Amino acid sequence: MKINSFNDSHMHFLGIGYNTFIIDLSKSTSINKIIDELSSLTNNDKLIARGWNQSNLIENRYPTKQDLNKVSNNIPIILIRTCGHVLVCNEVMMELANINELTPQIEGGTFDYNTGIFTEKALNLIYKALPKPSKEEIKQYFIKANEILLRNGVTSIGSDDFSTLNVNYELILECLEELYEDNLIQVRLYEQVNLPNKEILLDFINKGYANKIYKGFKLGPLKLLADGSLGGRTAFLNNPYTDDPNNYGIKVFTQKELNELVYIADSNNMDVAIHAIGDGTIDMVIDAIWNAINKTNRNHHRHSIIHAQLATKAQIKRMRDLNIAAQVQPIFINSDMTIVKDRLGERSKESYLFNTMYKEGVHVSFGTDSPVESVNPFHNLYSAITRKSIKNPKLEVFLEEEKFSIKDALKCYTVNPYYLSYDENNYKEFKDYIILDRDIIKCTPKELLETKVLETYMNGKLVYKNKRLSKNR
Repeated sequence: MKINSFNDSHMHFLGIGYNTFIIDLSKSTSINKIIDELSSLTNNDKLIARGWNQSNLIENRYPTKQDLNKVSNNIPIILIRTCGHVLVCNEVMMELANINELTPQIEGGTFDYNTGIFTEKALNLIYKALPKPSKEEIKQYFIKANEILLRNGVTSIGSDDFSTLNVNYELILECLEELYEDNLIQVRLYEQVNLPNKEILLDFINKGYANKIYKGFKLGPLKLLADGSLGGRTAFLNNPYTDDPNNYGIKVFTQKELNELVYIADSNNMDVAIHAIGDGTIDMVIDAIWNAINKTNRNHHRHSIIHAQLATKAQIKRMRDLNIAAQVQPIFINSDMTIVKDRLGERSKESYLFNTMYKEGVHVSFGTDSPVESVNPFHNLYSAITRKSIKNPKLEVFLEEEKFSIKDALKCYTVNPYYLSYDENNYKEFKDYIILDRDIIKCTPKELLETKVLETYMNGKLVYKNKRLSKNR
């Protein structure tokens, strides 16, 4: 079957590649097994791993500093939660970062010296103590990610790459320029520029980078991380977590800070794409966008909220009325179905309302947030049309009325994302398409999960071929 190739509206292009060079803990089932696996690798100068989820661990808790100290008291160790909003490190890593019992907390994040657990903005206290990657290493991460995307039939992406590594954003741009110029990567990139404070945003604008177009990629909206994740209980809620009654999550920005950043972007003809999961943060983002466009009268904006998992029906109507788009990840249902009722109680019945958004007239685009979740588009489609968990297939359907038809899901995954990059009238000229091993319009959901990409084309030219399966066609 021939279809338009996929456009993943929000992911971490550089992060996908980087993750292939660190330890994968996504299949970990216990802290003891993590300790055993890491203990066999202590001949390295440091250990960095990602992918653990306490809900998948027998112990049903976060790993701690004490756990990692059992692995080594000589080399730094960092374990990043699957969401990327929480990490734990050992004593050596904290010493390297000059963190002790007297280190003050920072706004927009937390850390616990006793457990070694860090959240949100506090993660940077650890990351800035790591050696900076070389330019060649960064390029290798991008090249690897490009291969993975083409193999999965993804030819266009919206991506946040400035925040993945502790390097200056101009080094990332330099790497991208050279990679595209040398044709070492091909995926069409709309960069969601993560510039989390006023100083760096104004630096970016004053140097003429806003909306700049390069060969193969262009610079897009201001990306902000305004809260955390539901799984890590760092998404900011209007009411406390049902399973943690004293916790509302983490507000990364004050309303004043968010208003200022959104206004600076909007008044410089930049859109914003803001990570907001909790309903408390979604209110803040909608208010900040309303404040900006009310001052600038910029009616042609394409501002968006990334994730919008806990947007209520009332908030969805506000998004529609203000023309705020939604970049959503149906695949999140795969992981979150086991926790959403615990975290939210009765509020879970008004969460992940992606089809409601679509029907209400909000401009909805699909993404995966990879490497938080798999970049596999067929897993994402399955989650959208079944509202079931792939990991836990025996779980019941989560909000039946929120199922997408396969045709609407494909529209949100192949056509709609081009609106965000102002390419909705041009994408057909790209001549990007894929050949699949089955008809995904007619196949069963189970068959959809097993779908393979046989060939990927960009500009009508073959850029990926599944040699093993193509022989059997």
